[in-house]
Amino acid sequence: MALLRLRVDTPLFVLGGGSAVVGLDAFYKEGRLYLVDITSPKLAAAIAARPSLEEAIKVASSRPAEYAHRHFSSPPIPDKTEVKIGVVPPASTVKGLLRTAYLWLALSRDEKLAEGFVKAAAEAVDEGTHPKFVGSVGEALVFRRELEGGRRWDVFNSVAVRERGAEAEFRVYRVDVYERAGIKATFYAAGLAPGSTLEYEVVARPRPREDGGSDVVLTEQDLKDALRLFSEELAAFERARGLYAPQCDAVRLGFGAGRRWKTVLSLIERRSPDLFRKLESYMSQRLGRFWGDTTV
Repeated sequence: MALLRLRVDTPLFVLGGGSAVVGLDAFYKEGRLYLVDITSPKLAAAIAARPSLEEAIKVASSRPAEYAHRHFSSPPIPDKTEVKIGVVPPASTVKGLLRTAYLWLALSRDEKLAEGFVKAAAEAVDEGTHPKFVGSVGEALVFRRELEGGRRWDVFNSVAVRERGAEAEFRVYRVDVYERAGIKATFYAAGLAPGSTLEYEVVARPRPREDGGSDVVLTEQDLKDALRLFSEELAAFERARGLYAPQCDAVRLGFGAGRRWKTVLSLIERRSPDLFRKLESYMSQRLGRFWGDTTV
């Protein structure tokens, strides 16, 4: 078992906690945003004499701290504004990051495998494959194994990730989404604040054989090496573009992480610039919008 410890360096948004509307089930007061369940028994008891939605909102807004089930530090937010609620990145998100990092490591180590991956991606584009599956055939070269009887097995099934704990502080942020030089959209979200720490247990288990033995497919050290290499390569790319990247093994997660951190696109660009440009054009066409490094 290996322990993966992450420290949040910039606000982190994994927007899986639903949303609240200021003035309905969220109330701003003196630098904090209070989330209130307006159907809670405590609030219902407070409005028992005059039960109505209007009365519930009136009482909750007058004393939000008394009825809140969660609250965050927050900038002032206008009424009727939706606030998205973030969560601690689930184990599945971290496993997805490790899978992408391991794919990068495998392609970096094996020239023949990398050539096959690039060829498969090019053929997928030529065949008009759905954008979601463009990389699937190439990934299968790395992850899929053929078993007896024609069965198939993904080597990453041997990897288990479990949330171990977190010292998480959430704050509400105003998020501006830029397109070129202007702000395209603005929203508010509760995200993990810098300084929060997250811990995950990572286990790479041997694959059991039918004869009772087992095969080591990949190791926890492989995953450590993969994450370190992936971080070094992508952080160097961002620094070269003048973007912020801390001087450590850093990764981007969640909303706004961008396509480079969710794929091995930078490796494709390095090996086949023509395919990289072709992919950009193809994805932009299929998605109906520009697909670039500023795409969220």
